Order: sequence, then structure tokens, then C-alpha cells
Amino acid sequence: MPRRLDCLLLCEDIEQEQFFRPILKRMFGRVHVEARKPPAGISFVFRSYARLVKEHVRRYPQQARGIVVVVDGDTVGLKLRLGELDQRLEKAGCAKRDTKEKIAALVSTKTVETWELWLCGRRDLNEIGDYKADLQAEKRNDRMISKKAAQAWFDQLSEAAEKTEKDRLPSLVAGRAELRRLCFLAS
Repeated sequence: MPRRLDCLLLCEDIEQEQFFRPILKRMFGRVHVEARKPPAGISFVFRSYARLVKEHVRRYPQQARGIVVVVDGDTVGLKLRLGELDQRLEKAGCAKRDTKEKIAALVSTKTVETWELWLCGRRDLNEIGDYKADLQAEKRNDRMISKKAAQAWFDQLSEAAEKTEKDRLPSLVAGRAELRRLCFLAS
């Protein structure tokens, strides 16, 4: 049963939307997407982030509204990208994101395609490689799709699988924790 949260997904591109929409729908029931067709990119997310935080979360904190912002870590990585998001809030005269707020920031490093391939069973990945072409090839062969990866998001991991994921893709571990935190706040 999804927790009740009117969730706004702010993302860079269609790939992120197709991957995260079913995850958020399963977790929260209602999802609105704030994304543009390519080439929206990270500049779109950066331009929109502070405004949406003000409008959707901070104006009415008691309401069941949340934001999930998804960006690729590209070459800067998880920590620097999260810092850039905080800077966007500060530039707009807002306080940094608080862990008690219904704002989840997910940074797929290097890209969301890495997470999708991992969730579909590829274990030869890391956060430095570029796997966009690999995912597109798999999609052409109809072997791996965003839907399968989204379903795998909810799979129970063994202790060994959790350790491997933490060692190989710490950004995915952090992303999972962000959504769990948001789910807890929605209850």
C-alpha cells in the first residue's frame, strides 16, 4: 500500500522519468513530473529546484507534498552534486535541505543508466564508467528495460548483495536511503 504523498519528480530527462515514475507511484501513489523532453538536462533542474522547493514543500510544510530531485553525478560525483543543489537553495535565499523535510535528492553516479543496469543484474559496473550505450543496446534487444529495473528497486537484498552494492555503487545506496527517508516522513 503506497503512503499518501503528492510527489513531484524533478529530473533531467526522459530516462530518469521512465525509471523513477513507477518507483514513486508504487511508494506514494500520486506522482507529478517536472521534467522536459531532452535536452532539459541538469541546467533545467538547477533552474527549477529552489522555486519548486519554495512552492511545493516549504510554503505548506504540513501538507503531504514532497519533491524527489534526480540528477546525474556525471564526473563530479555524489557529494559535489548534492553541494550544488544546496548552493541553488542558498542562492535563492533559502536554507539548505533538512533531512526532516519532504525533499529527497538522488544523484545517480555516473548516470541513471548505471543504476538501471545494476538493478537488472549487471555486477561489472562502477560509478566511473559510462553505460548509456550499454543500456540502449539492452533495450534494443528487449532484455533490460526501465520497468524491470524499477521493479528490482524493491527486491530484498541479501547481506552480501547489500555489501557489494555499497562497495560498487554507493550513490545507489544513498538514493535508496533518501527514498526510504521520504517514505518514513510521508507516513
